[in-house]
Order: sequence, then C-alpha cells, then structure tokens
Amino acid sequence: MWHSQSQIAAQKHNLKYGTNPIMTKTIGFLGAGRMAAAMIKRLLSKGYAVQVWNRSTAKIEPLVALGATACATPADAARNVDVVISFMSDDAAAQAVWLGDDGALAAMTTGTVAIECSTLSHEFVLGLSQQIEAAGCPYIDSPVTGVPSDIEAGNTIFLIGASTDVLDRVRPILNDTGKKIVHFGPIGSGTVYKLMHNLLGAVHIAAAAELVAVAQRAGLDGNIVAETFAIGANASASGLMTVPDMVRNNHTENIHFTTALRAKDAGYALKLAEEFKMTLPVGDAAFNVFAKATKDGLGDLAQSAVIETLKQ
Repeated sequence: MWHSQSQIAAQKHNLKYGTNPIMTKTIGFLGAGRMAAAMIKRLLSKGYAVQVWNRSTAKIEPLVALGATACATPADAARNVDVVISFMSDDAAAQAVWLGDDGALAAMTTGTVAIECSTLSHEFVLGLSQQIEAAGCPYIDSPVTGVPSDIEAGNTIFLIGASTDVLDRVRPILNDTGKKIVHFGPIGSGTVYKLMHNLLGAVHIAAAAELVAVAQRAGLDGNIVAETFAIGANASASGLMTVPDMVRNNHTENIHFTTALRAKDAGYALKLAEEFKMTLPVGDAAFNVFAKATKDGLGDLAQSAVIETLKQ
C-alpha cells in the first residue's frame, strides 16, 4: 500500500513519542511570576500535583501553601514528570531554565512534553524547539492570552504551534487549565500570532495614552474622559484596562503587565517582521514609546505608566 510523505512522517512521530493522551497528574513548572502562579493555582485546583522552580523562592511560598512542591533547580522540577510547562519573562530566561546549568532538559526523559507558554522571540522559539526535540522531547509552542485573574479562573486561551499528535497528547491538561485551544499550525505559529497580538496592544495603549495626555493638558476632567472613552467606538480591551489608571496616575497597584514587558514583546514583534522582510511603522512608533518609558525608569510599573513619558 502506498503512503504519502505526511503519513510516513506521522508514523515515525507516533513510534517516537506515542499517540495516547498524557494522563499524568504531576507537572513540572518553570517559573512562578504573576501569570505562572495563576496557572499553577488553576492546576492545583484541578487536582494536579505541581513541582515548581523559580529564581525567587519567595514567590513559591504561597504556592507551596496551596500544595505545590518547591524545587531547588529547573532540573529538579522536570524530573519524573511527563509534562514540563515554562512561563519565563524573555529569551534569556527561557534559555537558562531549559538549557543552562541544572536546566530542565537534562532531567527530562525521552517523550517528556515541553510546553513553552512564555512570550518569546520567533527566531528563538524555532531554535529552542529544535534543541529540545533533538533530545527526544516533543515541543509545544503555547503562548497564552489573558491577565492573571483570567488564567486562575480557567479562562486561558492557548495559542498553539505544534504537531497535531503532540497537541492531542496534552489536550486533557490544557482543557483543564483553559477555555480554548487555538491551533495555528507548526511550531512557531503560536508565537507569530502572540507577538502581533501584543504589538497591537502596545499600539492601542500608546494611542490611548496620547488621548488622555492631550485631554488633561487641555484641562478636561480625567474621569469624564475615561467614562466617555469606555462607551466610544474606539475603546479596546487594552485601552479599557489602562485608561482609568492613566487618569488616576496609578501605576503601582494590581499590575497585570509592566511597561518593560510590553516594550520587550513589541521589540520581538518588530524582529519577527524583519524575518519576513516587512516594516511595521505603526508598531515601531508604539515600541519607541514603550522603550523610552522603560529607559526613563518606568519599566517595573504598570503599562499605564507609558503616559508619564508622553506628558514630559
């Protein structure tokens, strides 16, 4: 019987990794920042055991109180599990936890699935996935959308780039954790969408900050500006999340996403465009606003703080 090249590839893949869904109840987790902690809480609430590593051990303590196991190294978190999930801030952090000294990959056995939920650069994701898969561990490119409260409530949307066979193996875990799985295609495609999605957020927030900054300079009441923006045709989720704090000059409470992280993601999106020999003038302008705000010392504040640069 004749078999297509895709069928032959699928058969080889199945022989290497298997086809049955992973039924493990223990998950290795790399990271315990805002988004990671929210996902760990969700996993614990659904009955999973989680062994977690984080550079700052203080962030693990509240999770240990809920039942997670603290690990001394990324390798310890990845030992004796079928799935390892990572939630890192950037390429350098992801490189360190997967491939650095005491990195997770060294402790992972053949067939252990690596799920990378961090927002990373496209080029880095392609290179990282190649190294992990060369070690016999399938890779799932899985950035997510949502703020921490969404993640903890199980409203995560997974933006997937992966082989269908590998994705099917972890669907039970993703279904327990989030509300929707969007499979864009092969590894890297989830990151393509996430980077452009986050760049669009940078554009919305920077433009909304210009609206508020000019309105306040002209003497308009900030509360009325925020209320009117919320009912207008140009209101976006990103704007609705940040405009009230711009008006109140409140950039330190309930931080969902920092100015520096928005600048980082926008920069990665522009690098992605360069890979495809494209220019993004609107996105580039938004990146410059967030990059300047970060350079001005506002990087650790909420992304609403970008307005302070525009006021200068």
